[in-house]
Amino acid sequence: MASPLTDLGVEAPVLAAPMAGSPTTPELVAAAAGAGSLGFLAGGYRTAETLGEQIARVRSAGVGFGVNLFAPNPVPVDPGAFRAYAGVIAPAARAYGLDTTETRIVEDDDHWAEKIDLLLSSPVPVVSFTFGLPERALVAAFRAAGTLVVQTVTSPVEARAAEDAGVDVLAVQASAAGGHSATWTPQHTPPAMPLTDLLGAVRKEVSVPLVAAGGIATADTVTEALAAGATAVMVGTVLLRADEAGTSAPYRAALADPARRRTVVTRAFTGR
Repeated sequence: MASPLTDLGVEAPVLAAPMAGSPTTPELVAAAAGAGSLGFLAGGYRTAETLGEQIARVRSAGVGFGVNLFAPNPVPVDPGAFRAYAGVIAPAARAYGLDTTETRIVEDDDHWAEKIDLLLSSPVPVVSFTFGLPERALVAAFRAAGTLVVQTVTSPVEARAAEDAGVDVLAVQASAAGGHSATWTPQHTPPAMPLTDLLGAVRKEVSVPLVAAGGIATADTVTEALAAGATAVMVGTVLLRADEAGTSAPYRAALADPARRRTVVTRAFTGR
């Protein structure tokens, strides 16, 4: 497992993915480190202040860790599509005293600048980016600060761009991922390509280390990903019922419910 990750003391090739919302906690990240792995705090949906508090809790445990950020949406909201959708839901909204026809477009960058300032002023061991590629100068700034930079990609095209930007490691996410897709072009649903095939296609285009993600739930799938060229794998869904996870009780129950056997893909929550 020779890669930049080994310099951080990572021994186990199964990393703990950042799960935004509540599942990823400082305790889960610390537990991953205790198992010889590496966990990532989920910076998405959090203010810089709250993220800073979580970073402090992990640092107090004296372990290596990473922080994941949502890069600003590279695809601006289309005004025409927005107004059309506002019109569709207008009747339902009026029942609650809301007028969607007057709603203005809001581009939410998830407190991007404040979080970047936080991570550059007090560097962490690893930072990863999802949903978009930061500018080359920002990647260089993190590397100059001693932070390993990981970029999430979903295609060979994204992988080439990320390597050209100077990142250290690529997190290659297949379409079977349990969370939202990390695609940089959310208007296009990524093709349903097996993870091993995606790893092979990306490896042909880049030389940086690869971390495999998306649909990894068994020892066999870990072995297959490593054999396909990954340095390590990253898992999320299989950790949702861990004692240290902040997963809600209804979510935990649903995951273990034998009657729930089908997964569907929706744009309703994040557009991805």
